[in-house]
Amino acid sequence: MEMGGSRSCPFHRCFENWINQQEKDLDELNQVAKEDRRNDEKLQTIAEKNIKQFQEYHERRILLVKEDPASSFSPTWTTPFENSFLWIAGCRPTLAIQLVYTLCGTELEAHLEEFLQGIRRGNLGELSSVQLGLVNELHCKTVKEEEMISNRLEVLQEDIGEQQLASLINTSHDCETNVQVMNKAVDDHAAELASIWEEADRLRLKTVKELIHILTPLQAVDFLVAAKKLYLSMHEWGQTRRDSNPHHFVSNPHES
Repeated sequence: MEMGGSRSCPFHRCFENWINQQEKDLDELNQVAKEDRRNDEKLQTIAEKNIKQFQEYHERRILLVKEDPASSFSPTWTTPFENSFLWIAGCRPTLAIQLVYTLCGTELEAHLEEFLQGIRRGNLGELSSVQLGLVNELHCKTVKEEEMISNRLEVLQEDIGEQQLASLINTSHDCETNVQVMNKAVDDHAAELASIWEEADRLRLKTVKELIHILTPLQAVDFLVAAKKLYLSMHEWGQTRRDSNPHHFVSNPHES
């Protein structure tokens, strides 16, 4: 179970505020999707509002990560269940694209008979061939960018063992020298971690922005509703699992 002190952690407060914002946004999105499905202006406005909030969250996280990069890679403010899905302190950007593919298939299957009769709802099950082509292009491009960022992290992990720690092992027994070498190694490692994290978060934001641009206003709102439901559900499932097995999850005693 979480210690009370964890809630004073800046990362924890930032994440908790974001979860609360997601719940409010989901209610608003559901209302607009229900009452104004034919009002493209309202639909586009609320979609853009949500993207702006995502960007602001991204900017707040960057400031925190630059102060303490290592903590962002081993978050204690999220549950172990959520952490098992993380890629560089967040969801893989391609997850958003996979969600669009999934929604397209399920919506089409659910309304197949209507679709064959020529009835159109304008939902994600009715992506045009042009839209599908653009989503596929985005998917391929994003996979390559994910791989490039993953490779940066892999190189960094290898480098800390091959160069910086090796130089520490080869230094004299002079404690002051050892401390200086270690401090430089840790500082360099932290700076590169922050850079990798920032690049990964930029890709997450860019991918969602490009998806929203490809989709119609109604499809964009439906996508955002599904994405937020998935995000909040994973958080809730993680909390339920953790709370039902409190002895399996031990708080970080050093967190303050």
